[in-house]
Parts: sequence; structure tokens; C-alpha cells
Amino acid sequence: MRLIIVVHKGARRAFDLAIVNFAEYADCSYCFKYRTCIGDSDHSGLVSSKLFCHQDGHLTTHRPVMECLDSLSQFKIGMQESTRKVTKNIGFLTVRHHDMHGFFGGYLIVNELARPLEFHCTLPILPTRAQQILYGNTLNEFVCGEQIARALVTKAKTIPDALLADSLAVLTLRHMHSVPIGFIDTLSASDSGLNRPTSGRTEYRRFKALGHPMAVLPEYESDCGFFSNLFAQGKPPLDLLEPFGRIEEALQEAHPATKAA
Repeated sequence: MRLIIVVHKGARRAFDLAIVNFAEYADCSYCFKYRTCIGDSDHSGLVSSKLFCHQDGHLTTHRPVMECLDSLSQFKIGMQESTRKVTKNIGFLTVRHHDMHGFFGGYLIVNELARPLEFHCTLPILPTRAQQILYGNTLNEFVCGEQIARALVTKAKTIPDALLADSLAVLTLRHMHSVPIGFIDTLSASDSGLNRPTSGRTEYRRFKALGHPMAVLPEYESDCGFFSNLFAQGKPPLDLLEPFGRIEEALQEAHPATKAA
């Protein structure tokens, strides 16, 4: 942004005394110009400011010096608000199970244009026989949510606004992560040999949001309202199912041995 301030001669002293208020605008480029009064008009104490933005044309005001300085302060606040991040980043978590190689996890963070910001995947995790016995029907929740999903979101540098998973077993991550996570049913079966892990838990808070059936852990029922109001327009600006397909394809590329099954 380039800011040009044209100060009338009669206001120069007052402006010089008040210019210290502009110290906070160090990130803007300024050009100060002085001019004399036109004709017999008394413009003492007035400042004419023109604010130039990239495509917004210009705005001209004629106000007393201090009032104008205050207006410029409000203008910059408005500019900061308008340039603040208004888009949302969504994290997609997928965990798949292969009968021979174990569990695989992938994590893709995209923006509202569905463009990738980060992607991470895990090495295969094969639970030991002792773990299978001790964890019983909670094994998938432990491996998928507490081990794989937790490792993936911890490694990522970008903190998304929301997390979506296509496996109920991943939702246990919510106990260890502050970002709301919801299950979204992709309603698709994979023929790649990678299966979606099931959950031994039966109680979930099911609801509909973002145009899809969803579920969250009952302990975090307030997340239902969060997902319902995630996007200002109500309807998500991207296909929320498509990124899961990308993750599964990436997992197959990262672990070629799974393609043979």
C-alpha cells in the first residue's frame, strides 16, 4: 500500500507535531507533500489525504489534522482485517489396514481451493500379539487414533481449522488434540486391498452437517455445532470426500507392496 498525504501550508506545524502518531505505520510507504492555500480560502488546520491501494482507486478526505490521523488509523485496522486469513484449512485423516502389512496412515491438509498444503504418511504398523490380546476390541482405536493419527498431526506444521476422518476409529484423537475432529462417511469401498478399520465402540453422536452424515465422540457433542457453522455460507466450497481418495492413492504409491494384494 502507498499512502500520499498532501498537507496545506497552514497545517504544516500541527501536522509535524502529530506525525509521531504514524510511527506504527512503518510497514507502509509514505510520500509527504506540502502545498500553499489556494486563493483567499483559509485551510489552516486541514489535511488532505489520498489513500491508494492496489485496485481500490483512491479516497480523498478533508478533515482536521487529528481527526484525519484517527481516520487513517482506522483505515489501517480495516486493511488488516480485510487481509487477514478468511479461508479455512481442513485436515483429512485416513487410516487403512492391510491383512499382511498392518495399518497405514495418511494426513492431507488442504485450503478451500482443495490445494494441498501438507501431506504426511506413516510406516506400516503391525500390532503385536500381546497388544491384540490386551487391547481387545479397542485395539483399532488405540492404533488408529492414539498412535497413527496423533503422530501425523503432531508432525504437521500447519494447524487446520478442522479435522475430518473417514474412519470412526480415528476419532479417539480428539482426547489428545484441541482441533475438532469429525467422522464423515465416504460411502465407498476400496478394491485396493486396504480396508477401513472398524471401531469397537458403538456410541457416537451422529448428525448431519456440511452436506454429509457425520459423527463425533459423545464427550465432544459441542463439536456438532462447530462443524455445522464451519463455513460462513454453510455449504463447503470444496468436495469433502475427494481428498480421501487422494490420500489412499498416495498411500499405495508410498507402500507398493499393498498393491499386490
